[in-house]
Amino acid sequence: MKLSALKKEAVSLGIVSLDEAYLLADLLGLSLQESSHEQLLTEVLNQLVAIHAHQATGIVLDPIYSLQLLTEGTELAGALVRLEQMQMPDPLAIPKFIPNFGIENIRNMYGLAKLELFYHPTEEKAMEKKQLVAEVFDFCQYEEIDFLLKLIIYNPAGNKLKPEEFQEAQLESISELQRFASALALQYPQDPLAAATLTSHLDIPWLISSGDETYEVFKNNLRVVLENGAIGFLASEVLWREIGGMRLEDQSPDMEAISKFLQTTNKDRIIELMRISNQAEK
Repeated sequence: MKLSALKKEAVSLGIVSLDEAYLLADLLGLSLQESSHEQLLTEVLNQLVAIHAHQATGIVLDPIYSLQLLTEGTELAGALVRLEQMQMPDPLAIPKFIPNFGIENIRNMYGLAKLELFYHPTEEKAMEKKQLVAEVFDFCQYEEIDFLLKLIIYNPAGNKLKPEEFQEAQLESISELQRFASALALQYPQDPLAAATLTSHLDIPWLISSGDETYEVFKNNLRVVLENGAIGFLASEVLWREIGGMRLEDQSPDMEAISKFLQTTNKDRIIELMRISNQAEK
């Protein structure tokens, strides 16, 4: 499957990540080791899949928790599938693949492959990470499916990068890695000029990916990057982060309040982001 197939009638790509079950469980105060908690997580994921499969052009799923929820009634959006194991992010570590599941499986279900990579050009394991991404891309090319690389720039020293340091590292990173991907999902480049510069240095499409910013900030950033060459967005918790504070007296998730939020605010947000994306001049 090709990335262009996700657009259908849309002008831009709107992809929602539903492959981060461990982060969603943490947000809700749930343990993936307890069956009752896993049932609550599945209930929330089920609602998210149903909503975003109808509104977005693509959804990212994981083979363990969310892929099984993609039923005939929700196969409206294209499916991208997470390759790496689900665990709390360790920027220094090289991603490990999910056992007994790979690119052949994704091809057989007419999906696209997605990998998340923490990266900095000067880090100790930069070469190993590049080699891994290159091998994934080659295999995807062999299986004739596209590969979305979500690239997260970080500082190996641990402290936050200054804006100019971040921009320099991001630009150098895309120069090194773009030949190993069909498209890149990137953090906001900090300003319009940096976004335009990214586009001018890229030979492949790119999308803006959400992080820990608020929805309003992400929405404004999306407008900026669409005006400067991005083809869409990859969004996740920014659409539903508030459900983490919806608890009952015993601190368990308030499923009634969560369901109402997902069906209203969360849904309204993805509709708004798709409208902004489709109104952007290309």
